[in-house]
Amino acid sequence: MKASNYLLMKPYCFLILLALSLSGCKKFLDVTPKGKFIPKYIKDYEELAANPSFASNSNALLERLSDNTYLSDARILASLTSNTTKAYKWLPELYIETETDGGWDPMYNNIYNANIILQDVEKLEDGTATQRNEVLGDAHFNRAYAYWSLINIYAKDYEASTAGTDPGVPLLTVPDLEAKPKRATVAAVYELILKDLLLAKDQLPEVAKNVYRNDKTAALALLARVYQSMDNYREATQYARLTLQKKNTLLDFNTLSFKDPLKPYGGINGMSVVYLFPEMISYKVTGFGTILTRSSISPDFLSILGTKDLRYVFNFTKLETNGKPTTEPYPLYLNTELSFNIGVPEMMLIAAEGEARGGQIAPALSLLNDLRKKRFKPADYADLTAATADEALKLVIDERRRELFGKGLRWFDMRRLDNDSRFKRNYTRGNTAETYQLLAGSKNFVQQIPPKVLLLNPNIERNPR
Repeated sequence: MKASNYLLMKPYCFLILLALSLSGCKKFLDVTPKGKFIPKYIKDYEELAANPSFASNSNALLERLSDNTYLSDARILASLTSNTTKAYKWLPELYIETETDGGWDPMYNNIYNANIILQDVEKLEDGTATQRNEVLGDAHFNRAYAYWSLINIYAKDYEASTAGTDPGVPLLTVPDLEAKPKRATVAAVYELILKDLLLAKDQLPEVAKNVYRNDKTAALALLARVYQSMDNYREATQYARLTLQKKNTLLDFNTLSFKDPLKPYGGINGMSVVYLFPEMISYKVTGFGTILTRSSISPDFLSILGTKDLRYVFNFTKLETNGKPTTEPYPLYLNTELSFNIGVPEMMLIAAEGEARGGQIAPALSLLNDLRKKRFKPADYADLTAATADEALKLVIDERRRELFGKGLRWFDMRRLDNDSRFKRNYTRGNTAETYQLLAGSKNFVQQIPPKVLLLNPNIERNPR
């Protein structure tokens, strides 16, 4: 999408009459309440489908939960009771009853709006069949994304043998604000996610109208991500490969440079804004993009990333904003805008993992090396090699950590890999004042249902602690 089109595009936000259904409003009031917006025409639903909340509500706290970052003891003391600090410490409870959980409320708001579209669009008399189909595709995609996010935060990681009984999250498929549902099973939630995405991939257009709408490539990419979450690596690889047939653009980090190398915070030449990023498949950001400001790279991640990798060079620095050396023990994170975009590199890594897990070493390494050639100076680059499938898989997992930093995915990998004996381990923060640990098999890999939600809906059971 051209920048001029983006700047001309109007981000529509709607205040929908939430207390009444559309039909109920017409029946009992027969008027449109002043100050409220009730969608009636296909253009209204197109605008609702393009609501920026669908793309901008990714959960920034995932970056605090990951093992990639380090907070100084002084910063921890300065915000001891905040949920971001609690997340960094991997505490069992992150919120109190008066706080809103940014991983829960925004996603259920998105689900509610998607359900409005799915309930009413096919009843419209105006608009073309194509218009209605595309809006429905948007709603199916957005609802699937929301439920995928929720199930991977508030429920156990998917295990085929127990998914049919493991508690998931409440399933809402109609816009009913008075409902107080129980938690559906993990299997039931994934069943709806897959159903939505399989519909979306056939309903959505080849090219989305703008960054707030979706297309077939995005649906294929999300299917790859979902199947990976289910440990169905065969299907994940298939959909990742299909996605790459439609979009395979990579940014060559060799084309990047600092505007002022002595003050790297001043910006990077050649680095486009998030909504125009050439590798982007689906636009996703968070409203808390500054969550990693003044954070450092963790020593464990630094040992894996290395300082010659251009992803280190353009993401971390040993200098402060004034150009003077930092007194922090580890390099600081440079950027202030997180990108949770679903992108081409992720699809390459999903396909590579599936190939490695299937014993296909050469295809897995080919994908890794094609990506890494764009992430190193030629003089610093060397092809990765592996003698066994397990070695290849370890290379893929490490590459996911390098490439997907800051995209909200490391925490999901930590959960997923906790069920794999080859990667299951204890996590420890590199702080000096106190040791923070997340032990293998910990119940804290599953976040607690928000206390405010538990208070309002007693039908929802807590996660064990």
